[in-house]
Amino acid sequence: MQIRVYDDGAAGADDAVRDCLFVLGWGNRCRHENVQWLVDRLAERYRVHVAELPTHITDVEREWVAPLAEYAADLERFHVLSHSAGGLATAHLEAEGLGNRVYLSPWWGSDYPLPGFVFGALTSLPISRPIVPFSDLEGDALGALATDQQVADAPTAASPAFLGAIDRAQRRLPPGREDAVAFCTLTDAIVDPRAVGHRLPADRIRLYDGGHELFSSTVRERLTETVLETLERGPGGLLAADARETL
Repeated sequence: MQIRVYDDGAAGADDAVRDCLFVLGWGNRCRHENVQWLVDRLAERYRVHVAELPTHITDVEREWVAPLAEYAADLERFHVLSHSAGGLATAHLEAEGLGNRVYLSPWWGSDYPLPGFVFGALTSLPISRPIVPFSDLEGDALGALATDQQVADAPTAASPAFLGAIDRAQRRLPPGREDAVAFCTLTDAIVDPRAVGHRLPADRIRLYDGGHELFSSTVRERLTETVLETLERGPGGLLAADARETL
């Protein structure tokens, strides 16, 4: 796991949380233009620790959650922002000093086009090579602003062991926490948004029209301030955003 630190926004009041752990989704990289766009805005307020998840794994706890927990142990106080697979990993994360959790299109559920018994048989195979192809990913599925580089870097196949690891991690998710907020779109073609509604109440979910990646969607300018407010204030940030929009 690679973690890059952007510390332009670390200065501020002594009692303010100045660290943000931003865990990217499966295949997201710091070099992606739209990822960097969001990192730049986070860095105006925080020292941002951006984690790039390893792509082909066989154990979510060992290869995603444990390295994040080890890194977070050195952070005194911090908030968590995560996207997609990062949202799956950080939902399992426990760390002293962890404050608010904001999830962008978290991968808490999958809508696989396979009968359950077929999927179970597939994921029981001891194969860690990515041999299960995905359908061609269209840029609009990520968001209207998605770049060719993002689409080209997206994984095109997964291993049975990886799919089994994701399925187990989704089944073992802890209950949704009271400080958690999620942003998602009901038309998400990559993860199942119904899983978000199963874990969080409606007043802690902000829906938007766009693709899987909020930071690649045309609504990002309008919603990023709300994302920042929920990082700082938790669910109260959504109330503040609602009040601001009614003025």
